[in-house]
Parts: sequence; structure tokens; C-alpha cells
Amino acid sequence: MQLNRIFVSEDIDSNNLGVITMLQGLGYTQIGHSQYCDEALLKLKRALLDGNPFQILITDLSFDNPRDKKHLQNGQELIAAIKAVQPEIKVVVFSVEDNHSTIKSLFEDQKIEGYVCKGLNGLKELKNSIEAVSQNKTYTCPIATAVLQRKNVLELDGYEQQLLLYLAQGHKQNEISALLKEKGISPNSIRSVEANISKLKDYFDASNTTQLVYIATSMGII
Repeated sequence: MQLNRIFVSEDIDSNNLGVITMLQGLGYTQIGHSQYCDEALLKLKRALLDGNPFQILITDLSFDNPRDKKHLQNGQELIAAIKAVQPEIKVVVFSVEDNHSTIKSLFEDQKIEGYVCKGLNGLKELKNSIEAVSQNKTYTCPIATAVLQRKNVLELDGYEQQLLLYLAQGHKQNEISALLKEKGISPNSIRSVEANISKLKDYFDASNTTQLVYIATSMGII
């Protein structure tokens, strides 16, 4: 069955508009939306009762809105509530939250299908997640993937953090080698620099150095 009905639960107007515009650009025309979790749940349930349910839910986790009387306080509660009555609905979380335990719990306990961190490439990654979820695949953006797969960040030693810092400053590998030699830091050959950067890319599941720097910066490592 083709997934063509998508519901967006997002309390910030600009983010809501950005997501909806992106979906329309992908060709989706049956898009529902709400700025409030309670209202979102009512609309999702109504569509289910009408026999025309939404098949994908895109939701933020935190909602800061002026309604005082709220039954559902956040995205996690909205996911639990709709999954209770429509367990087959596919859920993609779109949030600034990049906490390991939160993301892990959402996949393991609430059985979501996708997690995308808001940011510079947020809408692009959200597009990728929709395409993956539509093919019955799960999806995590590079930042969420790194958060789920990485070791404790504290296990990065000073040498690895220095390499990340030099990369963030725009230095090439031969320049990094020279800078390490100036500081008396070893290993400092171009080959060893290249090898350690390659290990860091694997460590953070980054496809290139630009993505590596983006992930490390987003995670507050550098």
C-alpha cells in the first residue's frame, strides 16, 4: 500500500511550514497538521474512524504552546497514544533532541521508524527519512546514528579531539601533519593523520570529513 497521507505535529509555525512545503515538493497532497498534541491526536483518531487514516506521523518531541489545559504534554505521549489505537502508523521524530537514551527508547520502546535531528540539513534528512519509511525501512540522520553507535565521547583522547579541531578549522591533512610536528605531537605523519581521520569517520559513521566535522560540532565535541 502506498503511503501518501502524512500528518505533521509541530508547534513552531516556521518549522511546520518548512516541513509541509518539503512534503508538497515531494508530491504529497494529503497532509494534515497541528500545533498541539491533543489536537493532533483527535485529528489522527478522526481520520482512523473515517476509514482514511494517516499513514505517517512526523512529530517534534517538545511542545511549548499557550494552551494551559493539556492532556498530552509532549511528542512521546502523542506517539504512545496514537500507537495504542493505530499501531501500524509509521512515526518519524523531527527534533533538536540528540540524547542517546531518548533516541534509543523511542526506537526500542515506542517502535518509531525514523529519527531526524533539526539543524542545517534537517529538512534534507527528513526527506530521506520519508523515502526510507515509505519503503518499510528505519532511518536515522547522521547525528542520531552517531549518537546511537558511538562509544562514550569521553573515550576520545586528546589527539583525536585535536584532529577534529584542526579539521573544523579547515586544515588539510598535510597541514595537520605539519601542525602536529610543530607541537611535538605524535603520530604526526601524513599517513597516520589520514588513518586516524578515517577511524574517526568510522567512529561517527561519517561519509566524509565535512560530515564528520558537522556531527562532532553538533554533538558539542568541538
